[in-house]
Amino acid sequence: MTALHYQPLEQRYLDDLYTLWSDPAVIRYTGIPQPCTREQSRHKLLCLQQSDGFVILQQHTFVGIIGCPAIDRETEQFGLFYQLKPDFWHQGYATAAVGWMLDFMKEKYSHPILYADVITANTASEAILRHFHFTCHAQSEPIYHAGEAIVIRHYFLTV
Repeated sequence: MTALHYQPLEQRYLDDLYTLWSDPAVIRYTGIPQPCTREQSRHKLLCLQQSDGFVILQQHTFVGIIGCPAIDRETEQFGLFYQLKPDFWHQGYATAAVGWMLDFMKEKYSHPILYADVITANTASEAILRHFHFTCHAQSEPIYHAGEAIVIRHYFLTV
């Protein structure tokens, strides 16, 4: 795997983010209910620019996005999310990106607490969280998303 690079979210990545967020395979594992339009993608990008969010690049190729939006900045509580293009799944890219993000948050904040929600069908993401010693603290009752019953597990980690 070639080294990854991380760049702050900027408007120049809108086309890549639109492609990511309009892909049904990607959004299946997110809270995004349906593929995003270009305008919805632009709005999401503007919102995420207010957080610790980055695009993931391999050389100059867009791999995905990772970030930690603030839940409560004063108490250093943040959400963790990452979304990669399917071409980069199951190759260690998400694990590398999460490791980088954890290091970034450790350096920027004194004792951040990160929260992550995972749909149980997303076994790869659960494995990544467990790899970094996130703790599952709750699980939802089944809910229906796009006609499919899903269960969400809630994880946290004090970095």
